[in-house]
Amino acid sequence: MKRLIGVIMICLIAVVGCKKEKKYTVAREGLVNLISGDVVLVVNGAESKARIGDAIKEGMTIKTVGPKSIAEIYFGENAVKILGDTVIKIEKLITDISANTEESSFIVEKGRMFSRVTKKLSKGDSYQVKTPTAIAAVRGTDFLVTQEEDKSNVACLDGLLEVLNQSLATGQPVALEEKEEVDIVPGQDMVKKQISEDKLRMLNILLEIQAMREDIRKKYEQQKEEILKYVEEQKEANKTMLEEQREKDKALVEEQKARDKAMIEGIKGEIKDESGKAAQQSLDAAKSQMQDAKAVDKDQAISEAKDQMSAMKPKIEKQKIDLNQFKTQ
Repeated sequence: MKRLIGVIMICLIAVVGCKKEKKYTVAREGLVNLISGDVVLVVNGAESKARIGDAIKEGMTIKTVGPKSIAEIYFGENAVKILGDTVIKIEKLITDISANTEESSFIVEKGRMFSRVTKKLSKGDSYQVKTPTAIAAVRGTDFLVTQEEDKSNVACLDGLLEVLNQSLATGQPVALEEKEEVDIVPGQDMVKKQISEDKLRMLNILLEIQAMREDIRKKYEQQKEEILKYVEEQKEANKTMLEEQREKDKALVEEQKARDKAMIEGIKGEIKDESGKAAQQSLDAAKSQMQDAKAVDKDQAISEAKDQMSAMKPKIEKQKIDLNQFKTQ
């Protein structure tokens, strides 16, 4: 019985595996909209001259050679302007189609990069610009990141962003609002300040971005359509895969139920057989005891009857005759 209870308890335990939702991502591309001076693209260590319309992909490095060289690149609706003598690495440029979010991450190894984030970021979207010491996380804004030797500067021209000093283990991010900037120095707390009017006028002129060219816009729209098509195809594939998996899971559950039922029935049969044998043995023992008791009672009854009969028999004593009285004197 204990064995049966144990098996039933095991069969009643439902082990639910929490499946982490699979992440489906597709690479996005930026498109070069404007080049002035000497701009170089680096892919796997190989350098090539940048041209208008070139695709900018995750993992690439962009170099502007000379103080007057400039490159403007559109990443969808957002744009960046890379100023002279600057090295930028494209760290991440993906769309997560399972969550419908976008991730963009750039590293300013040296020089200056201006970002114009015009697309309103949704929950889960990420747009970051990093330096060796700072991370600027954006929630929709225009801002300039500068890296010079061991010091960084982040200047917010419009909107809102957060800046973190990576060299401080317990440091808290500083929120920058319109016309505010902060220097980031390793090991030092950040103190934000107002951008001077002179510097602000200079930045507004310097950081003006040219409108997206028509040919670049067409490429962008084509890329957008391809991503949307991929998203729909992936959704349909996921739906089919999910339905197939459900059918497989259902079949596995039914098979497991059948195995559990057969196992339980088998154990029940074993227990029934064992119980039957034990019951038969007990019955045989009881019958034997009854037979023994009957035999004992019968013998005892016969003995008692004999004793009683013996006791009831009349005792007749034979009269003794003295023969001497008949002799002749």
